[in-house]
Amino acid sequence: MNRSSLNLRLYLAARAVFHGSRGCIPRALIPPRRPLGDRFTIAITTFEARYESYFRPLYRALRRSFPEVPILVAVNGHGDPASQSRYLKRMCGELASGEPPHRRFLLHDRVVGLCQLWNELLQASPTATTLVLNDDLRIDPWLRRWAETMAWETVDLTLLNNTWSHFAIGRHCWERIGAFDQSFSGIGFEDMDYTARASLAGVGIVGMDCPYLHHANDDPVTTSFDDQSARVWGKYTSANQESFLRKWESCPAPEGVYIRQLGHHVRPIAPLPHLPVPPLLASGAGVVYLDRTP
Repeated sequence: MNRSSLNLRLYLAARAVFHGSRGCIPRALIPPRRPLGDRFTIAITTFEARYESYFRPLYRALRRSFPEVPILVAVNGHGDPASQSRYLKRMCGELASGEPPHRRFLLHDRVVGLCQLWNELLQASPTATTLVLNDDLRIDPWLRRWAETMAWETVDLTLLNNTWSHFAIGRHCWERIGAFDQSFSGIGFEDMDYTARASLAGVGIVGMDCPYLHHANDDPVTTSFDDQSARVWGKYTSANQESFLRKWESCPAPEGVYIRQLGHHVRPIAPLPHLPVPPLLASGAGVVYLDRTP
């Protein structure tokens, strides 16, 4: 092992110990220093199989650490209507009912694609910047301090910890690139599509470390999309793969956009229309059943 490699390993180990020790500090010893309620919105997508083990403790932790910050939750549907009805009733009883107006739950009875959930959250976000989180996260109390130092007003499109499982996006950026493509009816490949579209729109994607977010990388036995199409890449849907391949083709490096997950460059097969951002969802009750709204 050369000296530079050894120094890097020692630095990474020391950083892990430092941030790990911060995560052990009781939340009561990290009181808020500045208000964040108008600076960003926290938005989470979730579904039935993640509720008890992941989403419920995550939501409660966020509510404690960010009491004044708007929190939006988009809940996907399920192929079993009876099971979904019981799940939504439990979620409302334990979390959603009685929440203040700046916390909203957007509930689906039927299965929709992840792109639609992301668009709905950004439609409903009351702030110029939205932090979109996956539901299989654990947060450290020090995340509050990190958020207080973040320049939310300058965010275009930022991936935290180099993953689309948690990213921040500005409304102006969403409008410039366009909405997430809802022809991706399941999960997977929508991040590659948006990466390529962002590049074509002249929007750079920034990477930022956030050591106070811990991703479980959960691979659930079932997903919301299991009745929609077959799985590829573990938990991605074949319908989304087909949507991606209808839009993009491999190409030489100078002619396209590099997609890290694929390991090669892609270009659009045909000119891509700009997807207009949907109009904002009207503010209202803390619980909104989107599939039942006329």
